[in-house]
Amino acid sequence: MNQRILLALVLLFSIVCHAQEKLSISYDNTPLKEVLTDIESKSGVLFSYAQEFVVDKSISLSPQEISIDDLLPLLATQTGLIFEKVSTQQIIITQRKVICGYVVDSDTKATLPFVTIFINEGLNTTTDDNGYFSIEDTSLSTENVRISFIGYDDKEVEITAGNPCPTIALDPISSALDEVVVLGYVTSGIDRNRDGSIGMDTDKLGILPGLVTPDIAQSIQLIPGISTLDESATGIQIRGGSPDQNLILYDEIKLYNTGYFYGMFSLFNPFATKKATIFRSGTSASYGDRISGIIDISSGDLIPKKTEGGIEIDGLSVNGYVKTPLSEKVALYAFARRSYSNILETPTYNSYEDKIFTNFGVARDINGNVLELETDDDFDPDSSNNDFYFTDVNAKVVVKPNDKNSISVSGLYTRNRLDFDFTGGDELVIDSLITQNKGASVNWKYTSNDIYQQKLSAYYSEYNSFYENDEIKDETGDGVPELAEINIRQNDIIDLGLKFTSGIAIKDTQKLTLGYELSYTDLDVVISKENPVDAEFESSGQDDENIQNALFSEYTFSFTNKGFINAGVRFVHYSSLDEFLIEPRLNFEYPLSDRFRIKTALERRNQPISQLVEFNHTELRLENELWRLSDDDQFPLLSSNQISGGVLYHYKNLNIDVDAYYKELDGLTTFTNGFSNPLENLEEGESTIKGLDVLLKYRWNNYKIWAGYTYNDITFQFPNLAETAFEFPGNNDITHSFRISNTLQLEKWQFSLGWQFRSGKPITPVNSYTIQIDADGENAGVVNFGSVNSDRLPDFHRLDASVLYDFDISTGNNTLKAQVGLSFLNIYDRVKPLNLIYKAERKPLDDGGIAVPGTDGSTPEELEVILEQVIQRFSLGFTPNAVLRVSF
Repeated sequence: MNQRILLALVLLFSIVCHAQEKLSISYDNTPLKEVLTDIESKSGVLFSYAQEFVVDKSISLSPQEISIDDLLPLLATQTGLIFEKVSTQQIIITQRKVICGYVVDSDTKATLPFVTIFINEGLNTTTDDNGYFSIEDTSLSTENVRISFIGYDDKEVEITAGNPCPTIALDPISSALDEVVVLGYVTSGIDRNRDGSIGMDTDKLGILPGLVTPDIAQSIQLIPGISTLDESATGIQIRGGSPDQNLILYDEIKLYNTGYFYGMFSLFNPFATKKATIFRSGTSASYGDRISGIIDISSGDLIPKKTEGGIEIDGLSVNGYVKTPLSEKVALYAFARRSYSNILETPTYNSYEDKIFTNFGVARDINGNVLELETDDDFDPDSSNNDFYFTDVNAKVVVKPNDKNSISVSGLYTRNRLDFDFTGGDELVIDSLITQNKGASVNWKYTSNDIYQQKLSAYYSEYNSFYENDEIKDETGDGVPELAEINIRQNDIIDLGLKFTSGIAIKDTQKLTLGYELSYTDLDVVISKENPVDAEFESSGQDDENIQNALFSEYTFSFTNKGFINAGVRFVHYSSLDEFLIEPRLNFEYPLSDRFRIKTALERRNQPISQLVEFNHTELRLENELWRLSDDDQFPLLSSNQISGGVLYHYKNLNIDVDAYYKELDGLTTFTNGFSNPLENLEEGESTIKGLDVLLKYRWNNYKIWAGYTYNDITFQFPNLAETAFEFPGNNDITHSFRISNTLQLEKWQFSLGWQFRSGKPITPVNSYTIQIDADGENAGVVNFGSVNSDRLPDFHRLDASVLYDFDISTGNNTLKAQVGLSFLNIYDRVKPLNLIYKAERKPLDDGGIAVPGTDGSTPEELEVILEQVIQRFSLGFTPNAVLRVSF
């Protein structure tokens, strides 16, 4: 027995020693099967494998002495196979489903870190510090891999899972002006360009908290300095500017309305918005007509190699698209979307409905006393009915006859309709609102060589808004309700434009851009009120037009260290003002090192059209903005001067961006800024905006965290408002705004969690409120307001989350890519007022102190302010949403 044990130990020892001894090897493009046979003969180990795994694979190793344990990883690297040592004498070879490669610069052969690799929809990665990438997935086979990196041309290569990792060379883009300073500035798909603008690519956009679709209007609100006051997708304020002060372009089509359902949802189909460029400051001289931000959106211009498309359904709408090559040089894009809330109301829709159709809450004076309003018309979802839907259609044809020319023709149509009614007291109120956009554009780009580039664009844009409010009640007292009042508010705009731009590269470091822009705007406004019972009719409006002629020029000098200075000027003439204006622009950035950049920008801009906030003839009082052309009289030209400056730090996975700015705005009025106090006369004023934007972002493997903070000090100056101080906080003065967001990707899962906080909006307090009896024996509330915007609403904060999961659907020979997702807005269901509007009017008093409506000959000092209604708008409550997306 002891002899047997001793023999076994001797055999085991000899096997171990033999397995760990050094093997003498040397292979030069030797077939893998021969290599395995050679190793078996020298080591005594056995390899188990399927014959198809080793076909067409070869090994190259220099002459050396190596152990079997050190040799196996080398074989795995060169073959892409898995070598699993299951015992001292047996090794099993299996095939890995791995897509891998190395990405290098085609000129310098230097490896490129942080390059974005797209395997398929929902499956992507980035290269590491050595330019290496790999994705392991059991569903991978032979894949078309798209490689994208700022400053380089996109490239598609075919890689077979399990094959050796190829080296892929990217070609640098010749134009240095297309360079990006920070890739993934906020999150993947949102980058910071060298000129200070923000670039967004929805194909690369990562998951965001509270969102299940890559909506541009919601996504850009993660950028410090960009926000909304009402949680909407369209009320975007950029560095203290109002939403109507933003220039929004879609394939060069100028848009005057960008939302549905009172702006809560964006009209930009997520499938139809490929890229966007956003300017907060440092605006190019080629952009005009607005004094705040620029949002320039493109549906893309690539010709796909094969037909691709998809369909999506979420808690509000059904959405689909197709992109197909008609030939090697022509492609057709088509996008369509429609809401289905008029057929089925989901929890998502119900939450928005509750926000929009609740207009009242407990109103108090400055001492906390509740205001008992006798004439308040309160409505909510339970006391009202609504029928709402929206639809949009986009199409585009892309033609690339050769390498020098690119032509595209785009068209869009959007429509939003809402029918609403409620019974308040003894009257039935019926509202109807229709808004729509129509547009088309033709764009031609010509690149003769690296020196000359030209672009010609022409567009047609039409905006229509029609609102009707009908009040049905018993006016005569005979018990028969009849149509007592009709209020109509209509706004129609037709805008035509043509722009030509020519770029000339004087030297490698210098570029000159020259351009001309011509546009024609025809604008109609109608506000009418009719009383059919008494045959009374009142109407007012505007029918005006404006022709813009503009010349612009820019000179850019690029330093050898990738800094630059851009000086531009825009000369413009507006026919509605009969005025010639000059708008200088300056943008400068300079790297102090590889990690630090300093920046500054100065600009003057003008705006010949703006929105009037009108309250008198609407019941809902939500989407109550009317566009008006400036006439330098009642509606003055808006002008702004802005200077900004800061520092940018970028090193590996850390971004820190600090930017301070100062703006002066002229041409504001008490009508265009939403004063809801009873101000009888239109008054003109100014505004100053001081602000600071701070961004911190860090990435660790598949985890990203970013935080953004904005400080704003917005002051209005209206010298002729006798009842208030000369200066007071602006209506949109949100002093502090903070967001922090986290995202995590685990294989096919994506998670995101974000929290946001901001100060409350300024409001005018009620100092006192007393009930008196008017001449008709009815109660009338006499109110005494405090100083304008001297109080604030409660602070606002909200916690949001999202989760997405990617999977495949097999359909015979094809595999569809699919994604499901869930999102939750305001997880802890904290609902607070976001806005407060007073509906009041001045009425005279008789000797007994009783309010007597309609008394003639009263002076303003004899008038009392009668408060009839307090309209409150609240934040969203807990709002779930879900999405299913399938693409091919």
